[in-house]
Amino acid sequence: SAVRPERPDADVIVFLEDTVEIQQQAQQLKLAALGRLAGSIAHEIRNPLGAISHAGQLLSESKHLDKGDTRLTDIINMQSKRMNGVIENVLELSRRKPPLPVRLNLKNWVEEFVTQFPQTVEDAAEIRVTVEPGGTEVRVDPGQLGQALTNLVLNGLRYSKQRTSRATLCLEGGLDATTDRPYLNVIDDGPGVPDDQVAHLFEPFFTTERTGTGLGLYITRELCEANQARVTYTRHHGGGSCFRITFAHPDRITA
Repeated sequence: SAVRPERPDADVIVFLEDTVEIQQQAQQLKLAALGRLAGSIAHEIRNPLGAISHAGQLLSESKHLDKGDTRLTDIINMQSKRMNGVIENVLELSRRKPPLPVRLNLKNWVEEFVTQFPQTVEDAAEIRVTVEPGGTEVRVDPGQLGQALTNLVLNGLRYSKQRTSRATLCLEGGLDATTDRPYLNVIDDGPGVPDDQVAHLFEPFFTTERTGTGLGLYITRELCEANQARVTYTRHHGGGSCFRITFAHPDRITA
């Protein structure tokens, strides 16, 4: 704003407003409203879905089914499980609690995550960890970060295995030289996301998998934003995908 607008050489006052706290409050309100709506819908769907699933299981136990009927009961059971997965994810949104951020050493936390991760999957996975500098710190809710990272790692391992027959992944962390903000890259060896699908990656219920729920990346984004972080996608120079979580600076994050 010019101090004296009638003079072309007048001094100018620049007003700066930090909107991070306002955005954080808006995010919490959005999650709360979405959670209440999602929870109501999910509970209404769960009861009839349970009846359908139970009936399908009983029908599949019949000794009088031919191969065609058996195939149909398999479809009922498979799709019932898929819909139940959607409901579980939606209910998870409705149960979402405000984050309780703590200061963490990123390298130590990621290494501990990788140590415990095999307990949650059946197949063997090879996950490489590199965090430089080793003293990089973040301020997040450990539980919510663990859930977000689990979604990204499971996706990455699945696509790596589809392309290379090996469940491999790289977790690469550090400090962004341009912003001084910590980051964590989840890099897989898969085929990468087609250009025409990148814009829809984080939309709810968008999936390229026949059995996917389409909520994993959406929930990951919501968890990151609740912790004043953001998740983005780029094509890795090696040909796979790179999902980057960029954290808020641990000394500048709002309470």
